Amino acid sequence: MKKLNEISIRYVKGIGPKKLKVFEKIGIETIEDLLYYFPKRYEDRRNFLNISQLKEGQYYTIKAKVLARGERTSFRRKNFKILEVVVSDGTDKLFCIWFNQPYLKNYFKPQTELILYGRIERYANRLQMNSPEFEIVEKDKNSFLNMGRITPIYTLPKGFSQRKFRQIIKSALDKYIPEIKDFLPYEIRNNHNLLNIAKALINIHFPEDITLNKEAYRRLSFEEFFMFQLPLALRKVKNKLNPG
Repeated sequence: MKKLNEISIRYVKGIGPKKLKVFEKIGIETIEDLLYYFPKRYEDRRNFLNISQLKEGQYYTIKAKVLARGERTSFRRKNFKILEVVVSDGTDKLFCIWFNQPYLKNYFKPQTELILYGRIERYANRLQMNSPEFEIVEKDKNSFLNMGRITPIYTLPKGFSQRKFRQIIKSALDKYIPEIKDFLPYEIRNNHNLLNIAKALINIHFPEDITLNKEAYRRLSFEEFFMFQLPLALRKVKNKLNPG
């Protein structure tokens, strides 16, 4: 049986020849590379804060619908476009601004439901987010990966959405997690109260809760330290067995 660092990601559902090349450009070639490509952060989408509760200077994740959109040219730079989108969650309105990205206006049709993440600022006596990250809320069979949970946010390869990338990660986990061999002996995991590698990887990508996510990172940090120390320990043993 091949090891996960020997199996190409082309066997994962959703990755064709073109997408394979995109992944290779960022160093993801094998199943092991993919499973160890961790989220850059998480969003707690179990409960969203109301817009009326937002405070300036803080980062938030909110869920709201598009009320209106408009585009204008900067009075300082003639070719510099400013896209303004007004959203609401029923408790208040929020202004979202994107600079020189006119193509984005096609995403923000009225009544489109969005997840938005960014820093709240006050400008002209109104609250706004400048260049927030966003995701369109869609009703599909994979909505459980994107809503109602602690949701992973990845640094994306070119041409991928968060939704698509999450589905690829989930497909890889479903197919290959049963084949992962945990090289840390049970005695070591038990003595240090560590998760097994399968549960750790699942809770890195799709945490059941905050506690398990932290335990997953602790397990993988221990693994990294263990792999660093192991050659040093073996070298000491070898030196003792071969004096002089």
